[in-house]
Amino acid sequence: MKKFLVLSALVITSCTLSNEEKAEKLVKETLKDYLYHPDSYEPISTRVDSMFIDVTTIEPIMKISDEIKNLISKINRCERKIESAESSMDIFAPNGYSSQYSRGEYSRAKKEKEEAKSDLNKYTKKLSEQLAFLKENVAKYHKGEFTGWAVSHRFRSLNGAGSMTIPGEMIFFCDEEFTTCGGYETDKFEDFVKILNAVDEATSDEDVIDYFKENNFLL
Repeated sequence: MKKFLVLSALVITSCTLSNEEKAEKLVKETLKDYLYHPDSYEPISTRVDSMFIDVTTIEPIMKISDEIKNLISKINRCERKIESAESSMDIFAPNGYSSQYSRGEYSRAKKEKEEAKSDLNKYTKKLSEQLAFLKENVAKYHKGEFTGWAVSHRFRSLNGAGSMTIPGEMIFFCDEEFTTCGGYETDKFEDFVKILNAVDEATSDEDVIDYFKENNFLL
């Protein structure tokens, strides 16, 4: 099965079908362009639940989360550079006996520290902005009113080599009439939900930052 983040499809379903049947028909249509061997597709189970979320916020939240992880990584590098530069400045601190080499090393380390501090301030400001965007989108995600259907779907299909049938498990978000949907691999969406919970439970930006530091593999 091909790796992917989002799937979408447009299908007209019959009003005589049950919700599960409508969901399976839409999901099958959605998957056919993304499986290596769509003819091998075989549904295993489908569960349909009402949803009360704004699905348009999922992609922005994922993108913002990736940017936050990237900024945290850059900030960590800047802090290490500053620490290294300060150590060199201590070693080559000028005195009345300093050689030209020592003075040069001190100047180099001082310049590296100033550049790293400038970058650190820039990335810290961007991180603060992204954290605000993240909280804003998480708040929008919790719509609080019926917006459609969440479909948990398990299925089988042949792998890329066509030699082995592998199980797949995804969650799809469908509109009220089962005409459109978008899908995510279940494990990826579970990581996404962990980020939502971390933001909801955080009492400060530092709590959110600590979460990303501890779980930088997510998404």
